[in-house]
Order: sequence, then structure tokens, then C-alpha cells
Amino acid sequence: MIIALYILFSVISFLRRDQIRFYEVREGSLVRENQYTGLILREEKAYNAVKSGYIHFTVSEGRRVSKGAELYTLDETGNLEKYLSDHPELQENLSEQQIMEIRNRLESFSRSFRDDEFYSLYAFPSGMDGDNLAFSGEDGIKYLNSILNQLGISYTVENAKEAGVVSYILDGYENWKEEDLSADTFRNANGKKVYIHGGDRVEEGTEIYKIISSSNWSLVFPLTEEERNSLENRHKVTLSFSNPDLELSGELFFVHGKDGALYGKVELKNYIDYFLEDRFVEFSLKEKEESGLKIPASAVVQKEFYVIPNEFLAVSADGSQGFYRQESDGSTKFIATEIYRKDQQFSYISIPKDEDSHVLKTGDVLRKEGSSDSYSIGPTKSLEGVYNINKGYAVFRQIIPLEKNDEYIIVEKNTSSGIEVYDHIVLQGDMVSDGQLIFQ
Repeated sequence: MIIALYILFSVISFLRRDQIRFYEVREGSLVRENQYTGLILREEKAYNAVKSGYIHFTVSEGRRVSKGAELYTLDETGNLEKYLSDHPELQENLSEQQIMEIRNRLESFSRSFRDDEFYSLYAFPSGMDGDNLAFSGEDGIKYLNSILNQLGISYTVENAKEAGVVSYILDGYENWKEEDLSADTFRNANGKKVYIHGGDRVEEGTEIYKIISSSNWSLVFPLTEEERNSLENRHKVTLSFSNPDLELSGELFFVHGKDGALYGKVELKNYIDYFLEDRFVEFSLKEKEESGLKIPASAVVQKEFYVIPNEFLAVSADGSQGFYRQESDGSTKFIATEIYRKDQQFSYISIPKDEDSHVLKTGDVLRKEGSSDSYSIGPTKSLEGVYNINKGYAVFRQIIPLEKNDEYIIVEKNTSSGIEVYDHIVLQGDMVSDGQLIFQ
């Protein structure tokens, strides 16, 4: 009965106490990534409507056109709009190629859509408009022209002024240069966009489309002096985008805006069609990669140590290190002391838990060997470390962090009084104390 009660008590105690888990130290690396909001600058130009009327595009959003290619028609009378509304079946005659295009664009939009970028839902229909699809391509142009000729409707045909990618999404930044940058530019990152749809009535002089003439583009973003210093020797950088899921490499430059503020500028090539609907994009910039021992951030604790100037450190006849303590009768006594850590200025020693006369404690006065200089023990300094449990009890081991994020820390290898690969450390460092027995 006694044995059974003891076992039951042990099981209940084990289940109720906090479970101390360990982590096996491994080598690893971390990449430091800073988040930025950047402004896209492209070689683009917006064009105005030459007359007032109802517009029908003959090239769909995001398509590449050659210079002089037919781009849109303007119905000045409105007769075509009336005819199309009376005969909706005319716009249902899509070719197999156009139907396939619709499917592909819907799938692409579905994969890339994010709730926090809901504005993209407004941009998407501009390129999926029924008129745009029905009248795009060579067959669509012939189809539209045949209807207009049969009805005797007068209309204006406009051709592309230059070669490039055409877009009907306008945001007012089409003619911007890096010299126009200021802090206010990024405060208006959610500026209004204008979407021109097929069948809309436009007024003469209204901007209705733009042409992006080059696949080269750049991304500019504000920088602090500290960020500039960390990037100063970097010529090639890698940008990571979450939407779309893409990594691009480009050349980094530093520029100044009209307000004198500092900005980063990354020049990029290709993939411009991924960002046609965007002007401001969020991205992360990989700044630094550190390798070493990888440990969980939760394992790290702070421990206080006495700090004693190195000039008071002495060595006894048997070779042990320690300090000369002044006794109550004025004499000095050598106290052998374990030095936990030593840097260029201080020696670090553990703070005792009890009043042991054989160890140094707060208030003790030290004497420098061969001098009248003295030092009163009291000042402390904390060191970062983890609890090593290889021997079944918690032993504080110092770490020197190289890089960190919210979950992990990369620490220097081969440090004095440090940790090594495959060491077992307490996963939640604040759950134990120095010297505590640990059952793994």
C-alpha cells in the first residue's frame, strides 16, 4: 500500500509540475531581412484621348504592342453602345484562344489574391472586361470594324504611339522621376487609381492608357543613416516579395529626393509584367547572413556576475588564480577564485548564494598586489547565456549572439565557457536556476 501510494504521488507530482524540455544545439544560419515599402519607377508614358466618345480597346490589358498597332476606337455618337446593348449576344462570341486566356487569368488572379490587398479586385476587371476580350486580337478588330461599317457608324481609330506593354490602370505616377521623391510620397502609398473600361465614355484630353516601353525598372525606398551604413558596401542585393512569391536580384544605389532625404534605389530587369497593377510594393531586403550555433531565443537568460578590474587579479605559488582580500585586522589573504570570463578590462566571477568566508562577496575590499590600490566588490554586469544540462544539472554557459530573430539566435562557435554542437540546453531558460537537477 505504501509503495502504491508513493508511486501515485510521484506520478501526480510529475504531471503537475512544469515540464522542463531540452534542445540539442545544432549548426545553422540566419538571414537578416528588413522590410520596406518601395515605389516602382518604370519607363512609361500616359496618353490622352484625342476626342470625346465611347472607347473600345482592341488590345487587352498587359499585352505587348508594336508602334503603330491599332489600340482603340472612339465612338463619338454613342450609336455603337446602343447597338451592343440591344445585341448582347455579339459579345458572347469568344474564340477558344480567348476562353483559354480568361481561364488562365482567373487562375493566376486566384493564386495571387490576398485579403490585405483588396484593391487588386478593382483592378482585375479592367483587363477582363467583355468588350476588351471580344474586340482584342486580329479577329476581334476585324469583328468590331465589320459591325461599325455595317451600321455606318463613324468612329476614330487610334494607334499606339510607341512599342511596349499597354495598361489601362493609371495612378498619376507615370511621369515620376527619382528627383520627385519626398517623405510625402510614401505617406500616400494607397493613392487613388483610375481604371478605364471598354465602353466607358471618355472626354477629350483625359488620360486613358499608358505604354511601358522597357523591361528595365527600379524600386526606390526610404532609408535611415543606420540602414545606409549597413548597406554601403553592397552593390548587389536580393529582394523578396510575398505577392507575387518572387525573389529578384539587382544593383543598389543611393539617391536623394527633393526634400534632401536619403533613398535606396534598386535597378531591376525583367518580371515587370508581374507588377503592372502595382505602384507601391512591400518587400524584404536580405542584408546579412550569419552562420554559427543555432539555438531557440526562449533558451536565453541573463545572469549577473561581479566585475573586478583585471589589475587586481593575482596568481598564487601553486598557479591558481584569485584575489587578495583585506581582512578585518588589516592583513591580506589570497582567495582562490574561479574566473568565469575575462575580457580586456574585467574578470567576471559568480555571485555566491550564501555567506561563505572562502568566497568573495559584496562589500569585500580587494588589494592590488604590491600596491596600496583597493577595490570594493559590488558592481555587477549581466551576461547572456543558456543552461547546459549535459551532466544532469543546470550549468550557465555564456553565448555571444551574432544574429537573431523572434524565434532563433545564431551564436559564435568555440567561445570560452560556451556551448558546442550537440550540447543539451534548457528550451525555456527561465524555468531553471544554476545548479538545479534536471531529469532528461
